[in-house]
Amino acid sequence: MNIALILAAGKGIRFDQQSPKQLYKINGKTIIEYSLDVVEGLEAIDWTMVVIHPPRQKDFKEIIRRYNKRVEICKGGSTRQESVYNGLTRIKETISGTEGVKVLIHDSARPFSRDVFSRVLEKLKTEEAVVPVIQSKDTIYVIQDNHVVHIPCRDSLYHVQTPQGFSFTAIYDCHMRAREKNMNAFTDDGSLYSHLMGDQPAVVNGDQMNFKITDKKDMLLAESYLLKAENRS
Repeated sequence: MNIALILAAGKGIRFDQQSPKQLYKINGKTIIEYSLDVVEGLEAIDWTMVVIHPPRQKDFKEIIRRYNKRVEICKGGSTRQESVYNGLTRIKETISGTEGVKVLIHDSARPFSRDVFSRVLEKLKTEEAVVPVIQSKDTIYVIQDNHVVHIPCRDSLYHVQTPQGFSFTAIYDCHMRAREKNMNAFTDDGSLYSHLMGDQPAVVNGDQMNFKITDKKDMLLAESYLLKAENRS
């Protein structure tokens, strides 16, 4: 069984809008709907858990009613890590057993992710943990106290994307152990897995268009992408 865990609990502070960015509309459709459309179209995904921003529960419930594939919601936490934990816990409470279950954890603000989902799903058939990456085009400086302390080789630097796929048992165990040790600063699940399992996730190619909508400039890019896609069709 493959389950998609879609994170839509962020407040979108950097987005500078009254509504969370997941509910912002592009071409008449909310960002979360674009991500749900991707999951709806993937036969390998059995059902979806959406972790939501609690004050907008009514809006999210209205959205998920439109989908044929099973979609459920649960309340998010104060951090991304806590929201993932809440979603994993709700999944564990919902299904009768986790043997052989795989979970794909995805940021709802990456709405153009269909090809990456497919690559992660394929690799996850033989791996316990899989993350999509794209090579950095920029030189990166490590800066401390306003001074450059290290310039790593660009050839070995990669940006990490979502969805990130895992054996459900493994990633749930990692989150449980992180909570027990009061380790709450992980910004993605691949690094949490690496730290607590002592193992490295496998990687697949990400996609430049699988970018995360964080601010209004990203929204303009998303609108431009959709316009071009419509013109091609």
